[in-house]
Amino acid sequence: MPSVLGVLEKRERVALARAEELRSEVERLQAALAEAEEAARRAVIAREETVEALAEAAGAVDAPVEVPAAGAAGPRVKVPLWCEGVGTGELPLDCARIVALVERDAAGGGEGVRARAMREHLGWASSDAKEQAARFRAKRLVERGWLTEQRPGLFRPRTA
Repeated sequence: MPSVLGVLEKRERVALARAEELRSEVERLQAALAEAEEAARRAVIAREETVEALAEAAGAVDAPVEVPAAGAAGPRVKVPLWCEGVGTGELPLDCARIVALVERDAAGGGEGVRARAMREHLGWASSDAKEQAARFRAKRLVERGWLTEQRPGLFRPRTA
């Protein structure tokens, strides 16, 4: 008959071996997650650069640039060109809320609004994809004359 201490020692060795296996698996998954996040970050940058290059190639702010919408960012929203007499009521709801947030920030003496604040203001889930969606909407508002981007990623109301 095996001793009680022997049985407990065997259980301890098995548990420690299982813990080590799980630790290794966690390290492997963390490395894979870091690689996937880096790949996603590079894809976002590439997409932003492509949109900017296409807009530059189009040669004019009011010439629409047709690029496929990213799956994570949702469908492409249609933003009308800003012109005298056109109010935010003509904008898609999310875009109108972004413009209102940026205008409130400027009225309060703020330096500008970043995509993270826009995502939070819109009540979207905390994720990189939703932050990118807010950034792309803001950039589209810049392209169409509703906002300005004086520094990369910092959005302000349009200047007169």
